[in-house]
Amino acid sequence: MTSSGIGIVGTGISGLTLALRLQQLGVEVTLYAEKTADEMRAGRLPNTVARMRRAQEREEILGSVHGRLEGSLVGGARLHIGGAPPLEFRGTLADPFHAADFRVLLPALYEDYTARGGRVVVTPEPPGAREVDAWSAGHELMVVAAGRRSVAELFPRDGRRSPYDRPQRSLLAGLYAGMTTGDFFSYNVSPGGGEVFSLPMVAHGGLVTGILVEAIPGGPIEPVTKLSYRDDPGLFLHLLEKTLAEHAPRLAERIEPGAFDLVGPDDVLQGGVTPVVRRPFATLPSGRVALAIGDAWVTNDPITGQGANLGSHCAWVTADAIARGGPYDEGFARSLATEMWKVAGPVTDWTNAFLGAPGDHVLRLFAAAALDPFVADHFVNLFGDPVRAWALLGDPEAVDALLASRAEVLSEEGSPATGEV
Repeated sequence: MTSSGIGIVGTGISGLTLALRLQQLGVEVTLYAEKTADEMRAGRLPNTVARMRRAQEREEILGSVHGRLEGSLVGGARLHIGGAPPLEFRGTLADPFHAADFRVLLPALYEDYTARGGRVVVTPEPPGAREVDAWSAGHELMVVAAGRRSVAELFPRDGRRSPYDRPQRSLLAGLYAGMTTGDFFSYNVSPGGGEVFSLPMVAHGGLVTGILVEAIPGGPIEPVTKLSYRDDPGLFLHLLEKTLAEHAPRLAERIEPGAFDLVGPDDVLQGGVTPVVRRPFATLPSGRVALAIGDAWVTNDPITGQGANLGSHCAWVTADAIARGGPYDEGFARSLATEMWKVAGPVTDWTNAFLGAPGDHVLRLFAAAALDPFVADHFVNLFGDPVRAWALLGDPEAVDALLASRAEVLSEEGSPATGEV
């Protein structure tokens, strides 16, 4: 059944996936964008994200596959958890990750949509609730997938699902040259300091190394996240190299002396993210409904790497619900939000839990992974299935049952496991 007249605010992964999927399903769409595709390409680094297999499969179904350069698929993960002694292990991903600079990926999706006849309205200013309400007169439903003003004005914070009122990490994301890229995800935990993540990323000039530093406020990693590269590139790089050597030593080993640098001065992002879940829909003054998806609804810290994947999932679920037909009223929005929360809930709970100190059961899992390749593989593959991830990591009994079953298998085999780093 074909519907019509859907307005989408935002050209992030959620808005563009929704627009392309509705277009594919024969639904009329108008996309409201703050920037053109060329302006998106020319902007500052917006994030460093990986898309897991399910997000990649959606792009394949849409016929919008971009940036699959040789060596760009991430086939494994190496973990380092600091301590005396540190824990280290490596796992193989059954379904490789793919990471692309969103200044490469999103403009390509945008142009796929317009090349297929999609309508775009470029807004001169960030829209607010008044603009969304005015636009709603021409649509059966407004979907807000981005927009600073419209999000704050339309969708209030849900205190039941939002335990934090400020950022829990000071963030530094950047794209770097002068490092061996490898084909794996580097995951480093410094107790009391924070986390450092790295993976190969497709950028404008080809493959580069993306690094995300997640520093606990007041901890030993935080200073590097506050330095300005533009003010003093030498000092910035010196402190970053020193921080990596102390808190992510396996990553620091990949630096090529004298060659390590940001790809460019716009290839860095600093700040913090306040994790928040907002009300998933609003009734506009006109009486029509505005639905929130993606970051407009759920904004999580990037510590578990789920933001783009959740945005893609929610867009897909939303598109299929819209294509089944209206009315697109509060009942529709409430039912859809319940369906989306089946994945968004575990992602949010998992992410919020990892912003705190790991529970004893998680430490037991890490310790077992350092000795047993099966457990190592099991853990790293959780990133591609957040529902299964939280079912395990959120339940000490489930972790203990897994470890007990592995101990029984190893006992029957009669030989100790050995992990590989």
